[in-house]
Amino acid sequence: MTTILRMKNVVKNFGSLKVLKGISLSVDVGSVVSVVGPSGSGKSTLLRCINRLEPIQSGEIWFESTCASKKLSTSELRRIRSQIGFVFQSFNLFPHLTVLENITLGPRLALKYSKDESMRIARGLLEKVGLSDKERSYPDEISGGQQQRVAIARALAMSPKLLLLDEVTSALDPELVKEVLQTIEQLANEGMTMLVVTHEMGFAQRISDQVIFMDQGVVVEKGPPSQIFNSPMHERTKKFLSDVS
Repeated sequence: MTTILRMKNVVKNFGSLKVLKGISLSVDVGSVVSVVGPSGSGKSTLLRCINRLEPIQSGEIWFESTCASKKLSTSELRRIRSQIGFVFQSFNLFPHLTVLENITLGPRLALKYSKDESMRIARGLLEKVGLSDKERSYPDEISGGQQQRVAIARALAMSPKLLLLDEVTSALDPELVKEVLQTIEQLANEGMTMLVVTHEMGFAQRISDQVIFMDQGVVVEKGPPSQIFNSPMHERTKKFLSDVS
């Protein structure tokens, strides 16, 4: 297995608040790693540090052969961010752009694709997520679940090597969750490398190659889904799974 992401003893503080307390993990190419745990355990901050949306205090983050946590040039940072897709829990679509324009913007500006090429890619991705009929719609004209699928398509339009998904169903009404999870599961089946922060335990158990349980800024336990969900070793993991089941 080729490792695409490695985190070694990563520490992240917000002032005096210690959010990540020496996190180490790895993600292999083609694998799906799910991060679960209670609110406030540092899961979303973990993803934001990987994509350099937040600086870290110490430790190392390696993306392929590049130490992504060191000081990078603007072009190096842009290259890494273009290869690490990020799907936020609040969609973050541009409200003044149509669905098609939201998806084509990144390839045109960052990858310098032509208008025709970026539109071809975007339409193919809209077909993949089942939204071909929404390309001329604006974000406020479609449902939350549809907006999140557009956000996934927008991330995929950059042809990322790694996709980060941050609680992508937490802002959705329950009846809209299924359509988004089905889209992510399809990506997993196609071999997309993903690091997924989720509170959907059944989903994490179904799609993951590895599950990481975090609490209070540390990795309490990690292992295959069968171990974490069926035979957790730590009492804190057992209590969390009991509380959410």
